[in-house]
Amino acid sequence: MKNGFWIENIIYSGDGVASTQVDFKPGFNIIHGPSDTGKTYLVKTIKYMLAGSTRPFSAGTGYSVISMTLRTDEGKVKLIRTIGSSKITVAADPVFGIPYDEYPAQPTESSASGVTVSDLLLRLLGIKERRVVLTNQYGSRKPLTWKSFSDTLHRSEGRITSEESIFTTTKFATLSAFLTLFYDRDLSLLPEHEDPAVVESRKNILLPFLGERLDQVGRMRETLKKFRGEDDGRDITAEITQLTAELSQLNTIQDQARQELSELTRNISAVEQELSVRTMAADRYEDLASVYIGDIKRLTFVADAQQAIQTLPEPSDCPFCGSPLSNHEMPDYKEAAQAEAEMRVGDLEELAQVQLSLNDQIAALEVHLNSLRDEQRSAETRLSEAVLPRITALKSQIADLEAHQARLTESRMLDTQHDELIDQITTLTSPPAPTEDYDPVDLFPSSFFTDMAKYLQEILAESQFKDADQAYLDQTDFDIRIGRKSKRSHGKGYRAFFNTVLVLALRRYIHEYAIHKPSIVVIDTPTLGFEHQADGNNLITSRDESGRPKTGLLRNLFDYMVDSGDYGQLIVLNNTDVTPTTHFDRDDATELVFGTNDEADRPGLLVDLREDEGEQDLEFKLPSLECENAALQA
Repeated sequence: MKNGFWIENIIYSGDGVASTQVDFKPGFNIIHGPSDTGKTYLVKTIKYMLAGSTRPFSAGTGYSVISMTLRTDEGKVKLIRTIGSSKITVAADPVFGIPYDEYPAQPTESSASGVTVSDLLLRLLGIKERRVVLTNQYGSRKPLTWKSFSDTLHRSEGRITSEESIFTTTKFATLSAFLTLFYDRDLSLLPEHEDPAVVESRKNILLPFLGERLDQVGRMRETLKKFRGEDDGRDITAEITQLTAELSQLNTIQDQARQELSELTRNISAVEQELSVRTMAADRYEDLASVYIGDIKRLTFVADAQQAIQTLPEPSDCPFCGSPLSNHEMPDYKEAAQAEAEMRVGDLEELAQVQLSLNDQIAALEVHLNSLRDEQRSAETRLSEAVLPRITALKSQIADLEAHQARLTESRMLDTQHDELIDQITTLTSPPAPTEDYDPVDLFPSSFFTDMAKYLQEILAESQFKDADQAYLDQTDFDIRIGRKSKRSHGKGYRAFFNTVLVLALRRYIHEYAIHKPSIVVIDTPTLGFEHQADGNNLITSRDESGRPKTGLLRNLFDYMVDSGDYGQLIVLNNTDVTPTTHFDRDDATELVFGTNDEADRPGLLVDLREDEGEQDLEFKLPSLECENAALQA
């Protein structure tokens, strides 16, 4: 089975329930039994595990985990999925190079670029890279997924009697998928064009808007036209660069000047502080000189008074009271006063020398201070009269040039918008001639229809259908026809029969010619509608004692299905009472019977759980379990 795989087994498990397993063979497999024994669960399980999205039954059954083992010529791949989860755990043999991990079942908007289980299944078929399918005649496309073709190969009970072709549920996408499977056709290379109705609708919507926008752009261009006239080939960018360089130099000079002024200010402050100290000292020395002079005057007066007193006659009586005065010796202050006066004169001379030196220092500081202030005024004049005005002028020039450049840029952008709007309007009013519509049927080779006709005729002949040689695949509706009669002209039973025949012919073509072989075909209830039908309509000509079809087209068709195990895995699910009495006990075939009679292998799929119970929620079943426990305890 090159580039294909088949289902080896499916295992159901969960907490508090007994695990149950269904085994399959690579050829023919039939599971039959009464209604509601789990056959539909099995069909839905296969679809769910093969990258499906609809869970097969409620987790309220107790069965919460499903595992499916796929087998290829190279090894096994195991899929494990929890009911309700959008992800599937994949464990594959090393030969496949598939890391053990959880993968989304199908691509979603959030996982569009990530690997999905659908991608891995396609990889098992030999499709290694992402492919597309075309969804309509205009070539619109979406990713190829397992679902793109699986609905055709897995015929559900609700669609087995369909009047439509098995290919026409989504005809374009489905046939595109089979073109890829059969011939490895890369449909992304085909041209894509829009629906003419969409083009016309867009034209009606966009033209008024584009016209109004074109008028706005025209008015704005006219406003900026004078600025384009001023642009006489000047290199504005170069001018801005030159002025910016000059501004940078001036800013450097300004920084240096401000640094110089700062240094001068600090020096002036230091000199002023020193001058203040020196002036205060001079004032104190002046006060001290006044004290010295006063002392000298006082001492001189004392000496002079002493000398004057000594020249006067000494009185014998008191001039006030006339009493006789006693003789006493007067102290001599003259020498002491003269000595002290001479000492003060010496101090005054020393002080005068200090004052003279201090005055020289003050004069020097005043000269230095005036020099520093002259330098400060000079630096401030240079900064305020030369540097700052030029900086202001340069900034203004640069701003004007940048504004002019912005207007020129805006004008050029408006020119571009104007041209783009003209192009859009031209495209809308004069769209290119549409390419030919895509029809996937045209891409199938004529040999496909020849081979499908041959297989249809062979299967019908094996079923002993009387007009088997008139069967073919109609290219118009891609459906089986018998002569001029379409499937629609037949009843429900014959539609199920013909749909089954067409699926089997497709299965044979996949086996013989497909490059990528999806080798699993599932048919649910191919005998639908015959539970209570009378015999004699060629589909059923006789029944055995239990009522099962014994002869007729259905019996012959089932015999053919059993004999066609080499064409890939075929899984058929049917009600026992309308399952033909074909001999299914062959080494390359599997028969599994559900029910309670002696011939049954097991009561149902999930032990003895009925299908109608599986549709209930867990919350619905719990009260019944509680009641049962309460009853047992009672």
